[in-house]
Amino acid sequence: MSRIRIKDIAKLAQVSTGTVDRVIHNRPGVSEETRIRIQKIIEETDYQPDIIAGTLASGREFRFLVCMPSVVNAHAFWRFPETGLRRALGELQHFDIKLDFVRFDQNNPKDFVKQVNVIDPEAYEGLLFAPVFRKEAAGFMRKWKDLGKPVVLFNARVDGETAESFIGQDAFQSGYLGGKLMSFGLPVEKDLLVVNLSLRTNNYDHIIRRENGFRSYFEEHPDRINNLITLDIPGGQYQDVSAAVEEKMGMLNVAGIFVTNSRVHLVARYLAERGSMNIRLIGYDLLTENINYLKREYIDFLISQSPEEQAYMGLRQLFNVVGLRRPVPTEMLMPIDILTKENIDHYLKFNLQYE
Repeated sequence: MSRIRIKDIAKLAQVSTGTVDRVIHNRPGVSEETRIRIQKIIEETDYQPDIIAGTLASGREFRFLVCMPSVVNAHAFWRFPETGLRRALGELQHFDIKLDFVRFDQNNPKDFVKQVNVIDPEAYEGLLFAPVFRKEAAGFMRKWKDLGKPVVLFNARVDGETAESFIGQDAFQSGYLGGKLMSFGLPVEKDLLVVNLSLRTNNYDHIIRRENGFRSYFEEHPDRINNLITLDIPGGQYQDVSAAVEEKMGMLNVAGIFVTNSRVHLVARYLAERGSMNIRLIGYDLLTENINYLKREYIDFLISQSPEEQAYMGLRQLFNVVGLRRPVPTEMLMPIDILTKENIDHYLKFNLQYE
């Protein structure tokens, strides 16, 4: 059955298409008798407006704010979401979408507050947000929600705050998977390290969930290890990382290290400089440095979060809410992909966005 159109309703009601349009949009200038007749036909024919065509015809501009951490070097994690945003804009090029960016230092909550305090949510129709600092992010979100502005989150959630949609991984489950990968072939009575390269009090909620998932696996299998020690290393500078890991290596019988974010290459560099290839190392994401150490076998497993896809889907979801007035899922969980030396090249070739 073909889609019912405004001109079909006009023909059935014996009126002009302009009259039907006024009834659909509840505008004046139509007699009550004619309005009732048209509304009855609309109900009987189950007419659904073509929102996409209407949006295109309106010529309306959609201005969104994207708030995410800065890209700190050419190979940083946060360059991948920017690629995803460009891809989404390319697919939505027929709509007049404008993006403004707020980029902040992911290690400095004061910088985040400084950057967002000058933003007027009234100037935008929605927010795409990659939160870091839980307390500050919650306050920023509430400011938008109080004004009725939709918020879509990617990469991390904000405890106690709701958004129109969240796009990211199940962080607890990915950490639990990290624990399971770590346990395969692990010698008995050994020690493990969890390395968090940021301040715990200001950390991403999903980083803490990853650690909790990792710990949960070994709580369920307590006979596998002796000690599970967490290292919080603020700032994540290589000198600090190598010194902290070196200290624990001298005190413990370390068989494996789980790094809760994309800077696992810093630990891999330490192991490479020591020539230590017998320590299992697991971390996140397809940064160039991580891939190089994976191929050299200083990293055993990388877990991909698909950061480009997160941002791509985030912008699409935000536009669905604002531009197309379509319902969106409250969460879209990304797959937990496990990368090894053996499958990394095929994965990269298949996922061209990383090339």
